[in-house]
Amino acid sequence: MKTFRKALGLLAILVFVATLLSGCGQAPAATSDTAKKTSRIDEIKKAGKLVLATGNYRPFEYHDEKTNKVVGYDIDVAEAIAKKIGVPLEVREMQFTSLIPSVQNGQADLVIAAMYITDARKEVVDFADPYMDTGMVLVVRSENNDIKSTNDLNGKVVGVKTGATSEKVANELKEKGAAITIKSYKETVDYLLDLENGRLDAAVNDLLNQLEYNKAHPGVKVVGDTFTKSSLGIAVKKGDQELLAVINSVLTEMKQNGEADKLYKKWVTSPN
Repeated sequence: MKTFRKALGLLAILVFVATLLSGCGQAPAATSDTAKKTSRIDEIKKAGKLVLATGNYRPFEYHDEKTNKVVGYDIDVAEAIAKKIGVPLEVREMQFTSLIPSVQNGQADLVIAAMYITDARKEVVDFADPYMDTGMVLVVRSENNDIKSTNDLNGKVVGVKTGATSEKVANELKEKGAAITIKSYKETVDYLLDLENGRLDAAVNDLLNQLEYNKAHPGVKVVGDTFTKSSLGIAVKKGDQELLAVINSVLTEMKQNGEADKLYKKWVTSPN
């Protein structure tokens, strides 16, 4: 009888311990189910800044000659987005080819750098609504009257920017039969200077950027019409829909209240 009672007692203890352990094992699952995911905007606010990745592409982003501060159309747009979130803007300059990787690896929150929205880029980042339309143009020296369009490029050396749409366009011209030599540069200004100095026959560049460059460099000119049509977009990390929504709301507000037109006149069409 004593043995039987001991067995019952031991069984009761084992059942109690098993129940207790089972309850302990379920607690974390219940906690994780009820845990709320941290808001993306709250993360930016906690970091205390909105980090912008950008390049050097006048009039969109460049160093002011007097203050050495980075200014331009894109910087003003980024400032408006930071203000909407309620944090200061931190500008990080980098080479164009490093811009998309910077948002992919979390080094920056967004990219605004006169970047064309392309199918290839949409595969690796998400874009906000377009904030400006533009296109690629052909540029030659002012005294050159032989090159009037892409049809006159056979045997010519053409300057482009590494990893940018200008390089893609030049390669497409070559694939279509244009007998051209493509020379790629890290920065747009470098190949435009080489064009002015006679080291290139022509260059491919964005229309808006070229119009800005021509203000201070009358030695080059645009020939023909834009032979591509593109839109400029703001890029964020793939899936960052919360930040994307804020950006789109700012862009909509700027168009509705006339601020977008003011910025266009300030940076693009004025002789700043």
